[in-house]
Amino acid sequence: MNMFIRLVKIDKKWGSHNEYYLSEVIINTTQIVYMAENTDLKTALTEGKMNLNLNKVTGFTNLKLNSRNDTAVITVVGDPSTIEGKIAAKPIKKLLRD
Repeated sequence: MNMFIRLVKIDKKWGSHNEYYLSEVIINTTQIVYMAENTDLKTALTEGKMNLNLNKVTGFTNLKLNSRNDTAVITVVGDPSTIEGKIAAKPIKKLLRD
């Protein structure tokens, strides 16, 4: 069963050193292969090397996504336990039949 979650993705602006932007993404949770903390972005944020107005305790997670013919790694806002909690919190809908 496919379940989708809404997350905020972080990307570096093309051709820049410390300029980032955020965008909303909707992820199919069945395509997540693994999650890992992104400590490089966490360090950049705490050292003030990011142009975003995020709380200094904000974490970042790399998600490896697998589709039929391709894999991709994206980075989202939130530490791995927060992202895992969002996945677990999605209600499972069951079809009730007589």
